[in-house]
Amino acid sequence: MSGTIDSAPAADPWRNVVPLMPDDRYRTPDEASAEHLEERLKALEAELLDTDALDNIQPLEPVIKDLLFRDTLARIYGASGVFKSFATLDFAGCVGTGKDWHGRATQRGDVVYLVAEGIRGIRKRVRAWEQHHGRKMTGVRFLPRPVQAMDPEWLVLIELSRRLQPSLIIIDTQARVTVGIEENSNTEMGRVVHRMEELRAASGACVLLVHHTGHDSDRSRGATAVKGALQTELGVSRKGKGLHDTTITLTTGKQKDDEELGDVTFGIHQVLLRGEAKEDGSPVTSVVLVPLDGIPEHAPATPDPGSAAWIADQLDQAGVPLLGRDRTRAECTRLGIKARNEELSEAIRIRKNRASKPVPEPVPDLSPLIPEQAVPSTGTDQDEIAGQTCPGQIGDRSGTGASSRPVPESPSFRAGTGRDTRAQCAVCGEPLAPFLTEQGATVHVGC
Repeated sequence: MSGTIDSAPAADPWRNVVPLMPDDRYRTPDEASAEHLEERLKALEAELLDTDALDNIQPLEPVIKDLLFRDTLARIYGASGVFKSFATLDFAGCVGTGKDWHGRATQRGDVVYLVAEGIRGIRKRVRAWEQHHGRKMTGVRFLPRPVQAMDPEWLVLIELSRRLQPSLIIIDTQARVTVGIEENSNTEMGRVVHRMEELRAASGACVLLVHHTGHDSDRSRGATAVKGALQTELGVSRKGKGLHDTTITLTTGKQKDDEELGDVTFGIHQVLLRGEAKEDGSPVTSVVLVPLDGIPEHAPATPDPGSAAWIADQLDQAGVPLLGRDRTRAECTRLGIKARNEELSEAIRIRKNRASKPVPEPVPDLSPLIPEQAVPSTGTDQDEIAGQTCPGQIGDRSGTGASSRPVPESPSFRAGTGRDTRAQCAVCGEPLAPFLTEQGATVHVGC
């Protein structure tokens, strides 16, 4: 005998689980592996729960009440051109700012949005959402490129999410982060699901995938292995083609452990982006989804109490002049307004911006100028090209627009003269609306 330990039998499945420690030199490999097995058995047995211990499991924590939940995997799907990314951006904006999602409470939290396709159009969509709702889309951060789920960089994304601990992670779209993966293969997509579950476990977030339908528009495209892993699956469909007759329906296709939400229907509301114009002076537009259940979403929202915008409003209403931060804080204390440094500085900035800008004239509604084909019925809602205003734009894909009807004009006469002093259109000779001349336009949108 040389005193060395013989190698373990080839049939021993535990031989390579844990290397032998120094103390194991006095035991045979069989004894060492058997002890390791017993330790693993005890540890696994300790994880078993009886019926009373089930009460210690935390219930689902909603991100959006009755719709999306933290620490779950979810998916929203629909055909190209049904505005599913607009719906997803609406989720992000409401969660990031803590705004109710069309009457349903949200739990405010940070949002990470992977814009894996259509990055050129995302800025206008965000600006339209902010202008429509009267608030900045705070709490949302965008990654303007895909991260492949099966590449090593996905592990970096997992670690970043572990550190950020967002409430919601949006991956738009599933296909763009699974390039080269056979999406109809349950085996391959099972590996993708595992990667998504690692992201969910590390962040504690609701991981929401944006996906397309297949030949059957009633279901999401690809392997069933993904749907089986989902807590929530939402479907988006569309009826109509024009700006005014289009209806978007959000349907809950699956809610594993909660009651399914009834259908929610939306219309399309066009937003003219303030302070932006194309080279020819025509307005830059985008759209937002508005509910068709009577909620007046078209009106700017009242600032949340305690927010920077709310503090600015309170100071304006109290007639407090523009002051430095310390004196503004003293005025807030006098008025009983509680404000942290961040909100106070932002409120001062808001008030300075208000004071430096003249009160704008109301922008006329240009929706009567939009032909029925303005909102495309085919094509994706992601593939926006440079210069395109997004689905719901005025005119063709070039963004130049065309219409024979003049822009609605509001009276603007010099007092006491009875004479119209506005600039005239270089094409038709009729007066230009003030908002067009302010943007440097010399012709009507229609001309």
